[in-house]
Amino acid sequence: MTDDTLFDSKAETYDNWYMTPLGAYEDEIERSLMFRHIGDVRGKTVLDVGCGTGLYSIRLAEAGADVTAADISAKMLEIARTKSQDRDQYIWYDQADMTELPYADQTFDMVVSVNALEFVANPLEALTELARVLRRGGKIVVGVLNGDSPYADACREQALQKESVYRSAHFMSSSDLRLLFHRTGLFGALSMESCVYVVPTEESVQDRTAVRNEFLGRLFRPLTGAFLVGAARKR
Repeated sequence: MTDDTLFDSKAETYDNWYMTPLGAYEDEIERSLMFRHIGDVRGKTVLDVGCGTGLYSIRLAEAGADVTAADISAKMLEIARTKSQDRDQYIWYDQADMTELPYADQTFDMVVSVNALEFVANPLEALTELARVLRRGGKIVVGVLNGDSPYADACREQALQKESVYRSAHFMSSSDLRLLFHRTGLFGALSMESCVYVVPTEESVQDRTAVRNEFLGRLFRPLTGAFLVGAARKR
């Protein structure tokens, strides 16, 4: 189970992060990597689990998907609904824990989850539940905070010094994520990539070195970026 009060308390200010230079930089790189694995969603039924304020739900709808979204936080969902309505988008939002989803078996063509699995007490239970609602042959794409990244170390240190959602995060390495998928026994081969090779400071994205560091990081230190993406198909 995910702690709904944790994210309720952050709902009103959650989107402010994406307005900062660092947040906008990271979001653009993460979005690009996620959609490289998501692929063409036109006409597909897609479930966005742990949707928060609807960032990826809205993007999936804009890409042509029939989107259903779920989150444990009522306040996050309230913001997500407002944003979708302002864009004249029809996205169905449900309040639900990702370990107990209110959908029938094999409902969706694709399941997407961004920065949610690492906040669940039992990620294996959650991933198994995501597989349950995914059709056979359907794709799951997850993005998680990478425990093998220097960025994660900085976030852990930051969480010790001030109130932060990272205090409740269970950062996953690529080995952790691979083992998690393997333990479900429900998926085929897992493909993984990572991105965001900057330290979490505004100064780190103010010059051209950020682009260079991203290129060199992916080339020489694959799967150690701050954001780890895993994609697999259900057997």
